[in-house]
Amino acid sequence: MESKKFTGAEIVVEALRELNIDVVFGYSGSYAMPMIEALHRTGIKFIQPTSECSAAHAADGYYRASGKLAAVMTTSGPGATNLVTGIATAYMDSVPMLVLTANVPTFKLGKDSFQEVDITGIATPITKYAHIIKNAAELETELKKAYALSLSGRTSPTVIDIPYNVLKETAEYLNLPLPVYGGTRLNGCAVSEAAKILNNAAHPGILAGGGAFGAETEIRTLAEKAGMPIFTSLRGISSGYGERLVGTIGSSAVPSHNREYAACDVILALGTRFSDRMYSKPTKKKFIHIDSDAAEIDKVVPTELGINADCREFLQALIPAVNAVSRPLKTVSEPKRKPPLTRLAEAVLQSADGDTVFSTDVGSHQLAFLHAIKEIDKKNLITSLGLGTMGFGLPALIGALTATGKRGILITGDGSFNMNFNDLATAKSLGLDLTVVVANNFSLGMILDLEKADGQAAAVSDAIETPSVNYARLARAFGAFGKRVPLRNLSEELSNRRPGLNVFDVHIKG
Repeated sequence: MESKKFTGAEIVVEALRELNIDVVFGYSGSYAMPMIEALHRTGIKFIQPTSECSAAHAADGYYRASGKLAAVMTTSGPGATNLVTGIATAYMDSVPMLVLTANVPTFKLGKDSFQEVDITGIATPITKYAHIIKNAAELETELKKAYALSLSGRTSPTVIDIPYNVLKETAEYLNLPLPVYGGTRLNGCAVSEAAKILNNAAHPGILAGGGAFGAETEIRTLAEKAGMPIFTSLRGISSGYGERLVGTIGSSAVPSHNREYAACDVILALGTRFSDRMYSKPTKKKFIHIDSDAAEIDKVVPTELGINADCREFLQALIPAVNAVSRPLKTVSEPKRKPPLTRLAEAVLQSADGDTVFSTDVGSHQLAFLHAIKEIDKKNLITSLGLGTMGFGLPALIGALTATGKRGILITGDGSFNMNFNDLATAKSLGLDLTVVVANNFSLGMILDLEKADGQAAAVSDAIETPSVNYARLARAFGAFGKRVPLRNLSEELSNRRPGLNVFDVHIKG
């Protein structure tokens, strides 16, 4: 009996179905249409935001909120290059996604054809794997390889580029098994050495980064047994750390948190890349660095001991070997005077419940919001940290709400919101329960603060000021409820907000 042949486009969709990918974010285009047509013949949902970059951000938010990978699908040329910022954003925050781009036919490659671009070459530095398909027979293998790589070890985006004629070719679908890529192997001697360093420390502490997600219970157990304070990076904010949590550290953190961190003589660093916002100069303290990505160890911080391992597995082996010590936790002081952005952040936090997903854009509002959080379900916090991508918040929240069915609040600034407010149309068309709070100071607030410190604010005012936009009227143009709200009334407005799409324009100073 002759085996059934599938077109390349059908193989793509069959692989997505087999991989349990039920949502694809993307944007149509002539060379991508065979894939999109094949999608429409299945139960896989295709969501088209207002740009390719927004599609990548939406897939990013989808994974962060659900832990389930989404695919991105676009056409060639500018359709593919518009994804670059979204791919880089995910890569810097270790978020997996499967990116599928169409390209010109193979016989047009390398000839500067209309809308031809080498997206695999462009994307290689910001992906774990990028590959261009040359024939339909290799499609199933490469798609499953890319999916498995994206989710293995330190999770990251992968890109598969498919020329138009390959999407039209036919080949067999072989139901190949998903490849398995080896993880880390824990070294017992290294665990013993880490325990020895911690047991000999006078004031050891724990630094939890984004890679420590899922190990909160073990971190809390270790901290309570060994009397260690817990600090987090902004990416490491989560729930379950318990009473020994001090809070975030870094250049924009509460000074008392940084002082307590500086007093530690040994730091057990778990799944952190030591951003320059958190570590800027050498220190005499000893670092034990645990990371699933071996390339991060000793890249920024010279370590006393570096261990390439899964954080949770390492901690489970470490806890029995660490001495029980009673060390009182110092009381850290919080600032008495709260600036407007902090008050705005607190109003937003107080208005929500456990079924609310928060998203931020990038800037002063983001830092104020993140530092106002003590603990939170990590899947309910969507924010770009490694790349710091303005305009990320709205499409990422759309992806998160698509994944969870929850309601969401975006905290944004006027500068960031101006970049992607067009996706209010996407949120409206999907019927999402989404509220936008615009911290509107008519400027790029973080840049303004930096330029003031440098004495150059007046000289570059045209590069700092943002256009005067009436966001309440803008919202109504998209079919949303829009209102200008004084900061003092924000809590009340949020508590009484109606289901659906809302935009609150909050004018603030500072």
